[in-house]
Amino acid sequence: MDRLDQLFQQFLCERTYITNVTPKTLAWYCAAWKAFRRAQSEAPPRLALAPLISQPDLQFFVVHLRQRGVRPVTCNTWLRALNAFCRWLHEQGEISSAVKLAPQRLEKRIVRTHEQVVLRAILSYRPKTFSHWRIHALVSTILDTGCRIEEVLNSRTVDFDLANLLLTVYGKGRKERRVPFSIELRKLLFRFGQLKERTDISSDLMFPAREGGRWEQRNALRSYYCLLKRLGLPRSGFHRLRHSFATEYLRHGGDVVRLSIILGHTEVSTTMKYLHLLTEDLQRPHQGLSMHTVTVAQLQRWANGATQSPVEKIRRERLRQLLMQPRAHDYDG
Repeated sequence: MDRLDQLFQQFLCERTYITNVTPKTLAWYCAAWKAFRRAQSEAPPRLALAPLISQPDLQFFVVHLRQRGVRPVTCNTWLRALNAFCRWLHEQGEISSAVKLAPQRLEKRIVRTHEQVVLRAILSYRPKTFSHWRIHALVSTILDTGCRIEEVLNSRTVDFDLANLLLTVYGKGRKERRVPFSIELRKLLFRFGQLKERTDISSDLMFPAREGGRWEQRNALRSYYCLLKRLGLPRSGFHRLRHSFATEYLRHGGDVVRLSIILGHTEVSTTMKYLHLLTEDLQRPHQGLSMHTVTVAQLQRWANGATQSPVEKIRRERLRQLLMQPRAHDYDG
C-alpha cells in the first residue's frame, strides 16, 4: 500500500469516528476511490517530484470515466468524493495547494411524475394475498407521505403513530423527522397489520420479508414491477412515486417550505424543482388568456370583476387598460 492509499484509509477512519458519516457515505467514498485508482493505473507515468494528487489527475480521471461511457451525473458524484479527500489532504498539509475540480454541466430535465389515471389505478387496486397487500401498502405509503423507499423499508410498526397520523422516519445523514399521513392510509395500514397477524409474521418492521427480516429494496422493486404489470402500466421506479407526491402536494395548494420539511430536504432550493408546471398546467391558463381566444365581451366581464378567477384579480387593471386601447379593426373602412 503506497502513501496515498494509507492517507485515504486515514481519511476514512476520521470520517467514521470523528465526522460520524453513515456506512453508505463510506461506501460512496470507497467506490469513488476504486474508480480513481483504476484510472491512475492507465495514466502516464508521474514525475518523481509530483504532488500526491493534482488537478490534472482529477481531469484525467473524469476523461477516463467519460471514455468508459460513465454518465456525467455519476462522474460528478465520484468527483465530489475526491474533492472532499483532496480538501482533507490540504488541511493535513499533505499537499501544498488546494485541489478541486468543478463538476460537469448537466442538462436540466423536467421531473417525471405519474399521470392522474396511473395514480388512481394504483390507489384503487384491491389486493388479495399477503404479497399483494404488502406492495400495495408500501406504494400507498410513499404516495401519501413522499418518503424515500429506504425510509419506508426501514420503518418499524411503532414508527407509525396511527392515533396522531404521524410517521417517524430516519432520512439521509441519520436525520429524524415526522411526516403526516392521511386517514385513508391509516385504514390501509391497519388492515395490513391485521393480515400480518393472521399470517403469523412476527417482525418489528412495518413491511417485513416473509421470514420476518428486512425486505430488501431489489425484492420490493420486483414486486412493484409485478403490480404495475397486473395493472397494465409501464415500469417505473419508486422515486417517481415521491416525485408524484411532491407535485400533487403543490398542485393542491401546499407550500414549498412545508413540502421541504416533509421530504427531508436540507435546503428549500432542492424542493424548488417540484415547482415545475406540467404541460397541461401551462396550457390551461393560456387557452383562457390568449388574445387569440379572448373576446371583447370576456375582457369586459373580467374588467368588471364578474368572473372571480385568481389570475383575473391580478390582471384586472391591465385588462381595463387593454379595453381603453383602440383595436386595429376600429380603423377599418
